[in-house]
Amino acid sequence: MTDAKNTEDNERTHPCPTCKKPLRRIEGKMGPFWGCSGFPECRTTMNDVGGHPSDEIDEHYRCPVCTRRLVKADKEKGDYWFCSGYSKGCKVTLADHDGIPEAAYRCKECGHLLVSRKGKNGVFWGCSEFPRCTASYSDKNNRPVF
Repeated sequence: MTDAKNTEDNERTHPCPTCKKPLRRIEGKMGPFWGCSGFPECRTTMNDVGGHPSDEIDEHYRCPVCTRRLVKADKEKGDYWFCSGYSKGCKVTLADHDGIPEAAYRCKECGHLLVSRKGKNGVFWGCSEFPRCTASYSDKNNRPVF
């Protein structure tokens, strides 16, 4: 029984790649990340992908247009995420779904976000830059069909 418990604890503990102290998951204003428990001596941080530390980037927390980090808005302002490049001209905002930004899709024609719309023939995805971009895509399972 003790070996099983130790194995389970080792699976939940992730050592810092720099100093080997345990990493801890932190809910930051730009989404979750992993930081070394040896902070401030060790400043190693890693991205959170699927609840585990990783060097990879979780695309849920990246702006679908400019790829900058998404930032969760203060609770007083509402439940949504916005692009950290907002002051530089990227005005992307996404709704919050249980602590994760909603899925977003880019227009293949111009690269701006697609918006789910209802038309006379049902739901479809249209470019948020309409009428400058008239691209539209069919809907299948609440996702655009490219």
